[in-house]
Amino acid sequence: MNGDVFRSEQMRKQYPLLLLIIVLVLIYIMAGYQAIDQQNEIHRLREQLKTAKFQYLSAYTDYANLTRQTVVMERLEAEQSTLQINMRPLRKIE
Repeated sequence: MNGDVFRSEQMRKQYPLLLLIIVLVLIYIMAGYQAIDQQNEIHRLREQLKTAKFQYLSAYTDYANLTRQTVVMERLEAEQSTLQINMRPLRKIE
């Protein structure tokens, strides 16, 4: 093969088609790489979401523990506060 096939008149008519096929193949390859990048980004964001969720749950647990009535009363007693628990039941004001 010495290249005469590519110089023939019939082959020259197919040059635009060959060029289109090459461009489409390149676009297909680029789209594949872009899809892989997006999957990596989704995976990274899911990991960040898991980390943020665990941090939230940890902070919420700490908050819940600090605001328990027994913990609050112990802190008030330790600080020798004059606040006391209301022993009367709540009443609705009409």
